[in-house]
Amino acid sequence: MDDIKKILSDLKSMTAYAKEEAEDIKFGMDSINEILQQNLKLLVDINEYKQVQKKEDPQCGSSSGPKRDTIVQSLRKVTINENHTKTVRIQPDEDDEIPLSSKEEEYKNFAKVIYEIKFNDSYFISPGDHVYPRVIMMKGADPLMVKMSADYGFLDLIYPDRTLKEIEKFDEILKSEISKYAQGGSIYLKFYTISPEVEDGIFYPAEHIITIGYVGRNFTMDVGENDKPIPKITKTWIKNRRILGYKVLYNMAKNLYEKNFRCICQYNGWTLLTNDEKLKSEVLKDYINKFDTHQMPGSISTIRRAYEARDCPTCRLNKR
Repeated sequence: MDDIKKILSDLKSMTAYAKEEAEDIKFGMDSINEILQQNLKLLVDINEYKQVQKKEDPQCGSSSGPKRDTIVQSLRKVTINENHTKTVRIQPDEDDEIPLSSKEEEYKNFAKVIYEIKFNDSYFISPGDHVYPRVIMMKGADPLMVKMSADYGFLDLIYPDRTLKEIEKFDEILKSEISKYAQGGSIYLKFYTISPEVEDGIFYPAEHIITIGYVGRNFTMDVGENDKPIPKITKTWIKNRRILGYKVLYNMAKNLYEKNFRCICQYNGWTLLTNDEKLKSEVLKDYINKFDTHQMPGSISTIRRAYEARDCPTCRLNKR
């Protein structure tokens, strides 16, 4: 009888020990899973950051400059038709109460500079009914002002001096390609831009299509008036600009592709084009395909709404 009691006691102890071991194993597995999930999230964040910051090898042609039959006037602007009733819903108003990041505050402060800009010999407001103000810059424009206007999607046209001092803060590869054209005469650069945004701590910089051409002898320039009041610049406002940029850039890329514009060079978020080619550009075709296959960079929410707007030719952007 004592032997049976001893066996039962041993079994009870073994059961308790096994239960403790099982709980320890479960705790260990839960901890491992938690660490694994944290590392996976970190890896995703790092990969997303690298994807945005990635600098691809430049895709540049071997041409030392354009043929002489390049365009001599700026391209027609693509505008969004406001005369309709259907709208595309975007970010809710709750975004307006979210504090801006330091990068967004910089964006906001520079946007105010653009909205308050006064005419002088170097800076003008582009004509036309733009949703957001766009600037034209002439010889003598401050290089930092030019660069920031491009970085935040406000630069429309620039007519640089033959020395290209106005664009001295641009990417070295871009400046090198532009300098080949500047040797042939006075040039202009026309910008079509997806403005930047910040989402979940990730900065998505501007994307540009830039067309280059020579200024004609009988060149004249129309300018507009800076009559837009300074808006309340919030995360919603920043996101709206980027969404509209996707729509405009997609339509412009297709337009330039049909007009046989040639890609001079593509690198680090900008695509430099000219119209001296008789064949369709494969680089532009691939660029358009990035829009069609949702491969353009940006936050998930922005891209989703951008494609809603892109697929609705008569839609305008509205918060409600």
